[in-house]
Amino acid sequence: MAFEDEQLTEEEAARRHRWRRIRTSATLLILIGVVIGAAWYSWSNVVDEGETSAASSGEPCALGVPTAAPAPADVLVNVYNSTDRNGLASAIAREVRGRGFTVVDVDNDPLDRTIAGTAEVRSRPDDQAAAELVATMVPGAVYVPDERTEATIDLVLGEAFEALADPAAPPPTPAAGLEPCTPVAQ
Repeated sequence: MAFEDEQLTEEEAARRHRWRRIRTSATLLILIGVVIGAAWYSWSNVVDEGETSAASSGEPCALGVPTAAPAPADVLVNVYNSTDRNGLASAIAREVRGRGFTVVDVDNDPLDRTIAGTAEVRSRPDDQAAAELVATMVPGAVYVPDERTEATIDLVLGEAFEALADPAAPPPTPAAGLEPCTPVAQ
């Protein structure tokens, strides 16, 4: 009887050892699957991010001649100053009004960003045509799409800003190195 108990114990130990090996193998396979899945998910996000247009990424992009732009009176413009020059936004807002636009707000840049160029024109992607119309007033302005819900256009004056463009001047060409903006379907 003692011999049978010893044999069962050896058989039971062998069975337990076999199940332990199976369990370890299954755990390793699951972990390998998780690692492969995480790598695939990360890679697909990196590849998708590289293919995103500038309009959906919030990056500046080139502005050209507006197509199907609304009338200036239909464009609501906020004029913001991101420079140290006192009264700049107020003076430019008067000129913008004089060109037929509706000026809604005049203040310092609410995002408190430093803009080295002439200006940034910010709007939601759906209002890009109106933003391009506003940008024609400032040579070298860049378009920065954002996630706002209202149909306003921000004209944010930068350090290199000197004056609004001559209304009789030919329309600007897109800035070098910036991709044209395309509205993002929502």
